[in-house]
Amino acid sequence: MAKNKYKAIPKLEGYYYSFKEAKEARDTGKILTIRIETSRICNLRCNYCCNRSGKPLKNELSYTKLKKLIKEAKELGAKSVIVIGGGEPTIYPKFKNIIKYIYELNMMSVLFTNSQTMSKSLTKFLYQYNVSVITKLDSLNEETQDTIAGVRGTFKNIQKGIRNLLDVGYKDWAKKGKYKLGASFVVNKINAREIPSIWRFCRENYIFPNLEMIIPNGVAKKEQKLLLKRNEWRQLKQKLLKIDRKEYNYNWFPYAPLGGIGCFQVMYNLYISIDGNVRPCSSIHCHVANVKNMSLKEIINLPFFNIARNIEKHLKGKCGRCKNHFKCIGCRGLAFSVNKNKGRSEIESLCSEDPSCSLKNS
Repeated sequence: MAKNKYKAIPKLEGYYYSFKEAKEARDTGKILTIRIETSRICNLRCNYCCNRSGKPLKNELSYTKLKKLIKEAKELGAKSVIVIGGGEPTIYPKFKNIIKYIYELNMMSVLFTNSQTMSKSLTKFLYQYNVSVITKLDSLNEETQDTIAGVRGTFKNIQKGIRNLLDVGYKDWAKKGKYKLGASFVVNKINAREIPSIWRFCRENYIFPNLEMIIPNGVAKKEQKLLLKRNEWRQLKQKLLKIDRKEYNYNWFPYAPLGGIGCFQVMYNLYISIDGNVRPCSSIHCHVANVKNMSLKEIINLPFFNIARNIEKHLKGKCGRCKNHFKCIGCRGLAFSVNKNKGRSEIESLCSEDPSCSLKNS
């Protein structure tokens, strides 16, 4: 089939922004998204968790402060608020209040959830407030999923939650070209062989497949034996691309970190942890700014964030030599974490090449 006969892959509404959109926002002093943690409280104990989530921290930001930050982000141009939790956001006492507030500001909510509380009533609420949802889905095997999550019953709750979301109207949205439901699966040695099956499950059910890799932070720092090697990533992505081309008529660049799309969030995003620390993405564990003593506008103008927002001008190694920046800037979180763990500076780590990339002659 000729290349121009393929369809562009569907993207989750409010979650993904292109290099062009990122650059336009950056060049006009704006942001497009903020990612907020609501609390570190969590009902799972995943072996790849980068936050050591479980119990709430003693110094977590108040609900009032979170609202203020969302409004501040709106004034800076943000279109979406990704409610990523830090732990599990749906068990945060003010969760529905946060979603309603985002809706009132005419912004879009994107929820990351483990779907352990995804009842019919909750899915109706999310549908009513136009929330894009990314659910955990690390395996289609009950034992494997429960092992990865560290809690029995996780798999059954996820499957029930997905059914509730599809039934309430998320599938109907997708059939009309409006993808609002995604599934996030963190690829590791335990579940790598079944990723093609998960990929097909997503495609068949009108779910955006959000492929992720383990980042060696938090709990996952002690689980690096689970990381895939560079050649394993290459083989997996080539297999997924072959599936998409042959079975679903989609075509995409197979070297971007998320599987089908590049991740440009360091150019337009602020990740606000529940203790107030701010970083370009969840996996870049830097300590350069805190919302307790700085505004978001002040933060995006700090030297570290200026480099992050202009990252395509500062990339080193094979990422710096690559001619595909409009498609991919590598996984900045993985590059940062791997190099920071080796003792390199925060800026040097941020700009380093992506160790998972297998593209040759770049």
